[in-house]
Amino acid sequence: MELAERKLVLARRRRGIILKLIREGHENQLPRLDDLELWTMLLKMAQTMGRDQVVTLLQDLRVLDYIDYKQTMNELTGRIELSQIELTAAGLRLMVVGRSNDDVLFN
Repeated sequence: MELAERKLVLARRRRGIILKLIREGHENQLPRLDDLELWTMLLKMAQTMGRDQVVTLLQDLRVLDYIDYKQTMNELTGRIELSQIELTAAGLRLMVVGRSNDDVLFN
């Protein structure tokens, strides 16, 4: 497997994991996640990545219309912060079907 293909598979898999974590929160009626909480959860799942990578994956999922969130700029750090992360109708349909596609890999 080429490096580029491997990176694509890894990104698709991580998107699937993120969507599952968001859905679990919805099902358990937990408060909406923010990017820091999600990053911490992923690290505990041995998904070694930086916080900026998590933000990028969340931005990708928003562009794909699977999630929505509130975005703010932290004036002290200059970082983008994402909060109130939730599934959109398209994201919910994807989770209910539970089938991988070109953008998301469930396993």
